[in-house]
Amino acid sequence: MNQSIKNTIAIVSIILFLVLAYYLNTIVVYIIISAVLALIGRPLMKLLNKVKIKNRQLPIAFRSFLTLIVIILFFASFFRLFAPLVIQEAKIISSIDYSEFSVGLSEPITDLQIWLQNNHLLSKKSSLENEILGVFNLTKVSNILNSLIGFLGNGLISIFSILFITFFFIKEKNIFENIIESLTPNNRKEQITSAIQNTKKLLTRYFIGVIFQILIITVIISTGLSLLGIENAFLIGFLAGIINVIPYVGPLIGALFGVILGITTNLELDFYSQLIPLSFKIISVFAVMQMIDNFIIQPIIFSNSVKAHPLEIFIIILSAGTIWGITGMLVAIPFYTVIRVIAKEFLSEFKIVQFLTKDI
Repeated sequence: MNQSIKNTIAIVSIILFLVLAYYLNTIVVYIIISAVLALIGRPLMKLLNKVKIKNRQLPIAFRSFLTLIVIILFFASFFRLFAPLVIQEAKIISSIDYSEFSVGLSEPITDLQIWLQNNHLLSKKSSLENEILGVFNLTKVSNILNSLIGFLGNGLISIFSILFITFFFIKEKNIFENIIESLTPNNRKEQITSAIQNTKKLLTRYFIGVIFQILIITVIISTGLSLLGIENAFLIGFLAGIINVIPYVGPLIGALFGVILGITTNLELDFYSQLIPLSFKIISVFAVMQMIDNFIIQPIIFSNSVKAHPLEIFIIILSAGTIWGITGMLVAIPFYTVIRVIAKEFLSEFKIVQFLTKDI
């Protein structure tokens, strides 16, 4: 078989794979989540590899199962800790009398709208009251709760599928290598193996780093809000940590969410003398957290885990966000890490590649 026919078959195979992945996108998501969980479990699996009983290693199936159990317990602990708080907060929001809430805020919102219109910051036709109260709209809250219930309805199948795939990803640690190497020419196998090993190492450190980032931000926000006497400070801190995974935009969303929860649980307070100062205090806690995250946590996690300069990371995230939005920002760093490793193995003769991959 000549080379042109081989190339044609390879191109057709890639196209068919992409079409299949498009139509089976749910399964692709399961596989990606399972791969991430397997990467997170790698350090524990390595540790269990060193455990010996009577000079014999534990069976690989048992090690894999134990690693999966630890991962399940880790996430189940979070769910058990925060689920009651989420339910409690949902009940509080659902019980709010929005007509009374609207009346109570109508005067300060009108004052703000007049000020914005006088300073040409808001159109004369715009209704700031409708926009602001829409954030607290009961219908939207109900829609969110219904969507959550629908998600949980399909959750058992999703969870079982992800755990099943994850188990075999942990157990068959070379499954990706075997698949890729079977499609790789013999003269490129060494480079492919090296690229896969480096990618797994960097991504493992990155995803574990993200978990630590979530935990640190949860502690900072919940501690700060607790000192201010905010109810459900721990819940707000955890949600802020989760949302903060979205680079640059996440902290703003988290701060807005914190202010909304802070207001909805203190509607009995006077707007001007109490609610506004409370809102600024909540924003201040988030601002302090953001500075700590930007100058301490992110450089350690992002720069050191994937071996890239902070400015480099910023440009990549900004570019991905411009092209693909929030989804692009979420996958930018892992995707860029894979591209850099591949470039280092196959395009190392170019100076720009040497510069961008010198620390890998």
